[in-house]
Amino acid sequence: MYKNDLEIDVGRCMRALIKRVSFTLLMALLSFITGVGLTLNPEQDKFSAVATVYAATDGNYSDATNAVTAMNAYLNVASSYKICQRAALIIGRADVSAEDLQAATSVSTSAKASKAATTASFMNSSATIISFYSSSTDPELSMEMADAMAQSYALEMNDILNKESVKVLDNAYTYSKSYNADFEAWKVRILFGIVGFILACLIVIFCEILDTKVRTVREATIRGNIPVIGIIPDYKD
Repeated sequence: MYKNDLEIDVGRCMRALIKRVSFTLLMALLSFITGVGLTLNPEQDKFSAVATVYAATDGNYSDATNAVTAMNAYLNVASSYKICQRAALIIGRADVSAEDLQAATSVSTSAKASKAATTASFMNSSATIISFYSSSTDPELSMEMADAMAQSYALEMNDILNKESVKVLDNAYTYSKSYNADFEAWKVRILFGIVGFILACLIVIFCEILDTKVRTVREATIRGNIPVIGIIPDYKD
């Protein structure tokens, strides 16, 4: 007994996709509408601001070394709860807590603690710039948070060093949009539409592959395993 093996006919699958294009477009549209429904209330835009501090090294070489080393060794202090708590007090707003500042602020440094960096920095009278990036849905608040974090860190480092070796370099004088809620919502909606279209195409192709209907002579003869006695041609008036 002959049995048809599973065979993928690319041309046949393409014709099936073209024939059922309305189905694939409908699925894509429904998926897009689902995405729209899930993003009817998008998140708010977020704005970021940055303030920087640096190690002032106008003193002797030993002070320069201590300041630069401390700035790098105590980098984790920059985002500690104590720094955020002091920054919250500097801002003086009831709706801004230390936890909010800790979640909204990230810290980066411009240099690593090394002898070469220390020497070069000493010659340039500054070293190890640390940047505080704060994000908020309120652009003015994002600048306040960045400034407060920079001030708080400078105060904490000066307490550790017993010298005013760490100072604010730049306050947050401006802000930038770091998260565009509308743009992100449209990305989700378009992604849903594309996924819906792809799934619809896969469904059509899968159904076509599993379809056991005989459409060609090759399929009727089990890939040429059964001899052809005759063919009845199409007759059109």
